[in-house]
Amino acid sequence: MNYGKLFCCLAACFFAVFIVSCSSDRLSSGKELVLWTDMTESQSLKAAAERFKEKEGWNVRIVRVPFEEMRPKFQTAGPVRKGPDVITGPHDWVGNFAVAGLIAPIEISDEKRKEFLSVPLKALSYGGKLYGLPISIEAAGLIYNKEFIKKAPEVMEDLIVISQHANQGNLSELRGTKYDEYINYEACAGKKLTGFLYEVEDFYFTWAFFGGYGAYIFKDTPQGLDPEDNGLGSPEAVKAVEFICDLDRKYKLIPQGMSKDIANARFMENSLLFTFNGPWALADYKKRDIDYGFSPLPKLDNGKNPAVFVGVQGIYLNSKSVNKEMAVKFMEEVCGREGEVNIYMEGGRIPSRYDAQQDSRLAYIPVLKSESKVGGYSSFSYAADISMEENDILKGVLDSAAIGSPMPNIPQMNAVWQPMKESVQLIFRGKEPAEKSLKEASARITKDVKGMME
Repeated sequence: MNYGKLFCCLAACFFAVFIVSCSSDRLSSGKELVLWTDMTESQSLKAAAERFKEKEGWNVRIVRVPFEEMRPKFQTAGPVRKGPDVITGPHDWVGNFAVAGLIAPIEISDEKRKEFLSVPLKALSYGGKLYGLPISIEAAGLIYNKEFIKKAPEVMEDLIVISQHANQGNLSELRGTKYDEYINYEACAGKKLTGFLYEVEDFYFTWAFFGGYGAYIFKDTPQGLDPEDNGLGSPEAVKAVEFICDLDRKYKLIPQGMSKDIANARFMENSLLFTFNGPWALADYKKRDIDYGFSPLPKLDNGKNPAVFVGVQGIYLNSKSVNKEMAVKFMEEVCGREGEVNIYMEGGRIPSRYDAQQDSRLAYIPVLKSESKVGGYSSFSYAADISMEENDILKGVLDSAAIGSPMPNIPQMNAVWQPMKESVQLIFRGKEPAEKSLKEASARITKDVKGMME
């Protein structure tokens, strides 16, 4: 049997089937737009489509595409006009999609720009042009257990002192000091607690300390990020790595080999005071009935907060759409005040608009009262069983995002992750000196970026 010929025939058949399947989601015709999305907030998107139809007289067909399939399918279908008019996805797609000509830049007025936080607009820009509108933002931060900690420490020194005493089992020694405002001593009594844990060797998180000490990944210029100028071998970067090494060697808080899985398990066991994670972890904590708070990471010894990566969920215009003007209007509907509030209420995504963040519906969240007897067969009274509590999680994420920085959306960011992961790991485990390792990683990134641009 000619296996080579058989393989070619099968491949041709597969490609034909793939294109046919894509054609069912083809670019709109007539007065209809097509949206591809993996977002689970289906009711909110449907409501936006209905409002859009009422205003403009156009239908919007919403096509669900799994996240892992979205990017490759769009890259294949978009250029041959078999894709959607608009697509949703994370902001780190922007650079690759813009360079490939898959998405088109959009124009919005200065007044409309002022409706959004500047950070998400920056995240969706490439080469000085805006390539999408922000649906929501997310940022990691300090998550603390409110059973034991009354409020988040404002400076890193206080977090370290509290965590050291927790590890040593002598938090009560801090009674009568300034730490009384932070610690619930009665709840901590008799408990075996750990202070602070996170996965140091994950550069996504540890970058925050680089940013806090003034390092940069790629130089920010008026024309956008300069991939040929990285600041990861700078004295500021060295200072950041020396600090995270102190978390193990000097303060004895975070041991080598710490993983996010271990840190999350400790937090869900109700035995960890502080961790560094994103809002995506909160659902698991809530399932375990952990009472948590969320705030920016405490200030460093230079008076600045660590600058976490800010992620943005955006909506983008297919460069091949034949209805670009109407598609942009639909994008504006999804990212309008009502659209973003609805998406938050349905799925918990943090709005990127000022007016949505200030909407009264987001100021408080409904919480089931602890004394409520609601069960599977019991009656329910909103007034009797529900209390409205201040939405401090929303405030915490927004405060963290406000002092963060967008994760670079240019293709050259792909050259950063592995060298920096390896460098941080070697330094943290004491196998290489910080300055030498970071300079070598920086040089490797520069070389790899140059190879990508040739």
